[in-house]
Amino acid sequence: MTSQEPQSLGEALRDLLSPSDDTFALLRFAPNPGPQTRFLAGFDEPNTDQLYGGAAGGSKSTSLLLGALRACRRYPGLQAFWFRRTFPELRHSVLRLLARYGFGAPLGCRWLKTEHELHFPNGSILTFAHAKNVEDATALQSGEIQLLLIDERTTIPPDVVDLLYSRVRSGVPGLPCLGIRSATNPGNVGHSRVRVEYVEATEHGAREIVDAAGRVRRFIQAKVSDTPQLGPDYAASLQGLPEAMRKAFLDGDWDVFAGQMFSEWRFVRHVLEPFALPQSWRRLGGIDYGYRAPSAVLWGAVDPDGRIWVTRELYKTQLGEKGLARAILEATPAGETPVFAFDPSMAAKIGDAKPSAVVLQEEGVALQAGDNDRLSGWQRVHTYLADGPACPHHRALASRGLWSGDSCPMLHVFSNCTDLIRTLPALPHADKGKLEDADTTAEDHLPDALRYLVMSVGTSAGPVFHDDEPPSTALNGQVLLPLVSGRFAGDLSMGF
Repeated sequence: MTSQEPQSLGEALRDLLSPSDDTFALLRFAPNPGPQTRFLAGFDEPNTDQLYGGAAGGSKSTSLLLGALRACRRYPGLQAFWFRRTFPELRHSVLRLLARYGFGAPLGCRWLKTEHELHFPNGSILTFAHAKNVEDATALQSGEIQLLLIDERTTIPPDVVDLLYSRVRSGVPGLPCLGIRSATNPGNVGHSRVRVEYVEATEHGAREIVDAAGRVRRFIQAKVSDTPQLGPDYAASLQGLPEAMRKAFLDGDWDVFAGQMFSEWRFVRHVLEPFALPQSWRRLGGIDYGYRAPSAVLWGAVDPDGRIWVTRELYKTQLGEKGLARAILEATPAGETPVFAFDPSMAAKIGDAKPSAVVLQEEGVALQAGDNDRLSGWQRVHTYLADGPACPHHRALASRGLWSGDSCPMLHVFSNCTDLIRTLPALPHADKGKLEDADTTAEDHLPDALRYLVMSVGTSAGPVFHDDEPPSTALNGQVLLPLVSGRFAGDLSMGF
């Protein structure tokens, strides 16, 4: 800004009432050199989205809190909101941390315990809240947030994060919208989104990107060594953890994490560039239907050794049954007639409407009811991710020195199946109930479709029967017959 340009009211008040250079000194805090300093250096920059993530013990939450306190002093009237997944998590983490700093008393703040709000002398407010689902977050639907703070971000479901993002704005002249600041360890339901949109998109923090909202996005990798105050004993204690936990908490590894369902997944082994498969191989698929949540469809083939090749995917929201059927038929190559194993809930009638499965088959999609024994299905996925004797493709690569070993996975995925490749290795175990199951709040739609697909190998497709319809011949040669006693017939025997 030149000397001739007038200051906005917000800038003038900021300079007059909230000097930004003494906040850390008043709180007796000095940032460590390296990632913590880099994170705090860009903290007050408007229209940015910064994530500080990786190893445990990297002082991520401390950085988030101290940056928030300084920003609230620097910008009078700032509305800042801090989120954790649940209130107990909030109470046992940041509220205890805030207590160490006297609930902002050195800054002249007033702590409102019942509202969990920290009020600053300049009118800024830092509110501590929790949101484990969309219903919790909806309470803020009419709110306005200039600084959104998300601690342990990967524990919060992505759809909740999306709703919180929609509240980030500023309608006050001269008061900037700072954006979003997050801190997290690898793992949990939000792991996939963070890994793709921050870690991979920025090349592990090597560059900045600009997101669809025009915000500058940065990722800063956290390591245990960033916090020398912890001493060598802390790092040594992490060395003794199981491998996945050690990689996540000690190394900040975003490829393997504690609680990961399919830690055996390896991109370099399971993913292949697409090529033409023999027409004689059996074609099959899996469908997990959704409307607000994505409909997830996979196409596959089974080779003579029983190996599964996943060749393409469909992943779209807001498709009705007929729209989904059209999309499936349009994406199916000429000459292929895959039989899709579907989510058994698609067989249920809602009011007078036909079951979704019946509508899809009437439109020409060949179906068989999927086996929804979840634990057996996930175990079957583990089985196919494991190695078997090398397929002809990998034997040919080995003969040219391009593949090592005489084995390869029993599941191959073509590289065009980008969302399956993204979400399958990021799927976490459930943290309550049946711990061998997947966390159903995670992005599990394509993994579910894969589960139906692999469970259908070795079974044959039968006809679908449905209510009050005369026998007819549908597209793809599938025969439709009337529903008998509210059940599918043959291999489709699933109760409504």
